[in-house]
Amino acid sequence: MFCPMQLDCKTMTGVIYNCPNLSECLQNSTLDRMEALRLYFLNQGISPEDIKINGNYSPIRPYFHPTFTYNTDYQTRDLIIFGNSVEWDEDINDIKPFYQLSLAQLQQIIEQGFANPAAQQNNSPTIQAFLEFAQAQASKGFQFAFEGYAISPFRDDYRVSIEGIIYRGNYPYQMLVEFYEFVGEPDEIDVQSHYLRAWWD
Repeated sequence: MFCPMQLDCKTMTGVIYNCPNLSECLQNSTLDRMEALRLYFLNQGISPEDIKINGNYSPIRPYFHPTFTYNTDYQTRDLIIFGNSVEWDEDINDIKPFYQLSLAQLQQIIEQGFANPAAQQNNSPTIQAFLEFAQAQASKGFQFAFEGYAISPFRDDYRVSIEGIIYRGNYPYQMLVEFYEFVGEPDEIDVQSHYLRAWWD
């Protein structure tokens, strides 16, 4: 039987242990436990997005994504998001909300490493999922925007988070169906004749 962590054995230890089970495999692994588990499931052909317990997504699901290193050039980040530089207060450990981030801006902050595509606001879709949904709708002529916040560069949890999606304008019934299918059960939802919004706490 091949070790389920054969990738770990080869790249991290230089030895193939041929462990008989996952428990022994994790004991031999030199990797962080969550990273070892992530590799184990990937080697079994199980995507992190598919891991569920009793029909619900596993609480350890976010840890299955590899560590993301954020681009720390916050001046550029802030220019992309806010259109101007931001005066961050080192003592307050500030956050700055935004309410009309465009698809182009979202794509730019992802491409430049200011946003983790795998990150999500609690039970929201991932940032990558927001991007792909908005791109699909833009190809049909519907422009969605995003709300969220940027974290101070002086905080350990420096990042950009997306917590809401907004549409303003006319829309056909099919787009409304696709919107409902995409957002699922957000913490807040607002559906009007010329306005759609979903938001996650």
